[in-house]
Amino acid sequence: MPTQLAPARELAPPGRERLPTPRLYWLVAAGLVVLALVTGVAAVADVRERSALLTDVAEVKAPISVDAQTLYRSLAEADAIAATAFLSTTGESATLRTRYLDGIARASTALTVALRDADDDETARLRVVAEQLPVYTGLVETARSNQRHGVPLGGAYLREASGLMQQTILPAAAGVFDSTHRRLVGEQEEADGFPWLAAFFGALLAAALLWAQVLVARRSRRTFNLGLVAASGVTVLALLWSVVALGASTGRLETGPGSPAKQVLVLANAGRAALQARANESLTLVARGGGATFETEFVSQLDELIGVDGQGGLLAAALAETEADSRVAVFIDQARTEANQWRKLHQGVRAADNGGDWNRAVELATATGEQDLPAVFTRLDTALTGALAAGNQQVDGQTGGAGSALTGLSAGFVLLTVGLMVAVGLGFRPRIGEYR
Repeated sequence: MPTQLAPARELAPPGRERLPTPRLYWLVAAGLVVLALVTGVAAVADVRERSALLTDVAEVKAPISVDAQTLYRSLAEADAIAATAFLSTTGESATLRTRYLDGIARASTALTVALRDADDDETARLRVVAEQLPVYTGLVETARSNQRHGVPLGGAYLREASGLMQQTILPAAAGVFDSTHRRLVGEQEEADGFPWLAAFFGALLAAALLWAQVLVARRSRRTFNLGLVAASGVTVLALLWSVVALGASTGRLETGPGSPAKQVLVLANAGRAALQARANESLTLVARGGGATFETEFVSQLDELIGVDGQGGLLAAALAETEADSRVAVFIDQARTEANQWRKLHQGVRAADNGGDWNRAVELATATGEQDLPAVFTRLDTALTGALAAGNQQVDGQTGGAGSALTGLSAGFVLLTVGLMVAVGLGFRPRIGEYR
């Protein structure tokens, strides 16, 4: 059996005292243990912060955003229904009346919920909605009362109500939705960020372990130190686990262009544009020849929705960022088809109205056939609602998937950190004992 070599005793350079090897080992071991602890704390803190952000997105920010969507959409829908109901030549439609009241009720409920979780800026906007919504409904009721009694002022009250909705209430609601959506996307992007602090300490620890092994090999004349090799293995395992888990989490949580969260923003605006266009289409007829401004708004909003000559628009933008075989893409395709058909039918309404046949124009705008304008708009609205719901489901699914990828990582880092510190201690203990 070969004789074990004693640790080399090196002479200190002239004029400078050499740090005794046992004390050097103690200092290196203590430094590695502290560095391992700091690295473990940084890694655990990063994972817990990411998990907390993803939980907040799933349980707070996403529901708040959906509530803001509901408020935004319900207000626009109620306004569109109120204007459409006013065109009836056979008396008020019970169905449309119920839908209008349901829209106002949903908006009121969403408003109450949104106020509970809003920040200061959102609260200011929501107060505008809360203060002006009763004014709006009062104007609508006055318009209905005048219409039932045959008073011509009914149309004027309805136009005033719709103006209040489109110029004051909806912009305030849109501001709330944009704000809540930015907060949601912001937290997603933060949860998707690179762990710079943990990565820095991890790289520093790996370099320190390599340096320590070289130091011990030179001083002890042994090539390998099993404890330090084991510590290095634990470090590599922790780094690999981090790369896999964080990579999976990042891969499931899309935050760039075309992400579900950003598609939701486009689809919500598309739904708003469609509903406002429908309201302005009806108001053009309610004005009986004085609705040029409403017609201009209609054209602008329909162009915003599907572009000019079928090119561009919100629906095209949403479709370009959506996977071709996804549910969202199917709904968007349906919506584009119905929107283009709506534009053709609207041209017939305008031709009759501009030609002096107002009754014919109203008949075309309110006919009940499957290929008539109301049915086409209903299918368009249903498709947009389906696309928005599917987009929200994708946001929820990705957030949940990103969170599940981090499951066990925090506890794993704690165990690996403890194992690494133990391995460092076991690696240096026999080397220090050689000098006793």
